[in-house]
This record gives sequence, structure tokens and C-alpha cells, in this order.
Amino acid sequence: MLAKNYDMIVIEHLNVAGMVKNHSLAKHISDAAWAEFARQLEYKTKWHGSTLLRVDRFYPSSRICSHCGTVKATLSLKMRTYHCEACGLTLGRDHNAAVNLARQGLPATSSGTGRGGEVRPGCLDNLAHPDEASTETLAVAGV
Repeated sequence: MLAKNYDMIVIEHLNVAGMVKNHSLAKHISDAAWAEFARQLEYKTKWHGSTLLRVDRFYPSSRICSHCGTVKATLSLKMRTYHCEACGLTLGRDHNAAVNLARQGLPATSSGTGRGGEVRPGCLDNLAHPDEASTETLAVAGV
């Protein structure tokens, strides 16, 4: 559904093998089958003519404020709510990361429109959703 309905899908290139080494999270990470999900997205985006953008694993998507761009030095996994001391933004950690990842796909879209609708940079602050990322050829975004 993602590859069929969206021109650009943005995902993080996660180190799943390294994440499984955390014994308290290993079962949950393995059950999620992230590597298989990414593999399926890769071939289905090629099949449907959309683009898959894999953002580098070292891109600090969770630590960047999606409103003002301030980067936190550290953000522990226990912190599930992101709070920016610079601008006062408070929202879910995953929502903040999803907005930052969605922005990584914006330079790659030239027309600003696609099967997922019009993309306007200003609308990502409040309306970005983790399901709204899609791709044609595999690209890698740097830090």
C-alpha cells in the first residue's frame, strides 16, 4: 500500500543486528522484522515506480527539534516525550523523529506533488505521519 500510494518513502537504515544484542529488547526487535520490512519496501517501490530513501543510521532524527532544528547532545531511550529547551516544543519522540525523516525526503521531490498529495514543508510540523514516506531508486541520506 505504501509503495503503491506514495512517491517517496523515507526509512531509517537501522543496525538491526546491533540492536538485537540488547537482550531485554531482542525478542521485540526480532518480532518486528524490520529488516524484512525494509527489504519488501525496496523491491515494491521499484515495482511501483516510487522511491525508497534510507536515511543514514547516524542521522540524529530523534535528537533534532523538528520545529527549530536544535540538536540535543543526548536523548536516552527511556525518554518517550521530546522536549526542546530552546523553543519549548513538546511532542512524542517518535512523532518528532518522523517529521525529521519526512523532511529528509523533501529535497528529492521536485514537483511537490505526488500520489500522496501535495507536500508543503510548513505542514510537516503538525501533520506529518510516520506512514507517509515512499521511493523509485534506493538513495542514502547523510548526516
